[in-house]
Amino acid sequence: MMLSCEIPFRKYVRSIFMDKALVSTSPTLKGNTAIDSFHEFAGFKWLKDKPLLKFEDSQWLLIQKAEEEELLTVEIKLPEDAVKELMTVCNDAYLKDSEGTSTQLWNEQRKLILQDTISNLLLPSMEKEARALLNAKAKNWSLMKYGMQFWNRVSVAPYLNNDNAAAKERGVVACCWGNGKPGTTFVMLDSKGELVDVMHAGSLTLRSQNINDQQRRKSDQNCVLKFLSIHRPKVIVLGAANASCIRLKEDINEVSCSCVLLDGPIYLYY
Repeated sequence: MMLSCEIPFRKYVRSIFMDKALVSTSPTLKGNTAIDSFHEFAGFKWLKDKPLLKFEDSQWLLIQKAEEEELLTVEIKLPEDAVKELMTVCNDAYLKDSEGTSTQLWNEQRKLILQDTISNLLLPSMEKEARALLNAKAKNWSLMKYGMQFWNRVSVAPYLNNDNAAAKERGVVACCWGNGKPGTTFVMLDSKGELVDVMHAGSLTLRSQNINDQQRRKSDQNCVLKFLSIHRPKVIVLGAANASCIRLKEDINEVSCSCVLLDGPIYLYY
C-alpha cells in the first residue's frame, strides 16, 4: 500500500499507462440485440484495442452512455507486453543484486509485493484516471464544436438590401414548415426584426388528389399570395428543417412568381 502511494512511482506507472493503454468494447446480451447497423452505438459495438491517445473527439461520451445503459462492456488495460516491461523495470529498481540466500528470499517477497501493488492497486487506479481524462477530453471537444457552430450562427451578418430606400423598409418574411397544429407558418418581420403579422398555411404542401385537399391547398395558396401582396417583402427565408421543405420551397416559388410587385421580384433563401 505504501509503495502505491509513492509519488514518483505512481507518476512513472501513470506515464506508461496513459501512453500504452488500450480500450476495447463488446456488447452485452442486451446490447447484442439492441445495437444493429443503424444504431448510434454501431460504430464501436466491437472495438478492439484502440489506443487511449487516439480518442480525439466525442466518441468516448457515447461509449460511456452505452456502458451506463448496459449495452456495452468497456475494458481499459495495458497490453501484456507493456505490463511485463513495467514489471521488469520495477524489479530492476527494487530488487537487490546480492547472491545470498536471504537476499534471494527477500527478492521473491519484493516481486510479489510489486506484482500485487501494480496489478491490484495501481492499474485499477490508473483505469479510473484514464476514464476521467477521456471524459474531460471528450466534453472539451464537444464544447469546442458547439461553440464553433454557435459562433457560425451568431456571426452571420444581417441581410443587407441596397436596392433602394423603400426596399430597406419592407422587411422579411420567414417561413417554417410544420405538419401539426399550427402547420406551416409565415411571419412578417420589419427591418428591425420585430413581428408584424402571422399566417398559417397547413395545407400548402398537400399533394393529394382528393377534391377537399385540393380546395384547401388552393385556399392556402391564395392566402399566401394575399399575405405577400399586402406586406410586399423583398426576401422570403425558409427554414430547411427536413426533406418536406424542398416541396414547400417549390410551392412558395409558385406563389411568389404570380405575385407581381412593381419594384422587383421576391428572393427566396432556403
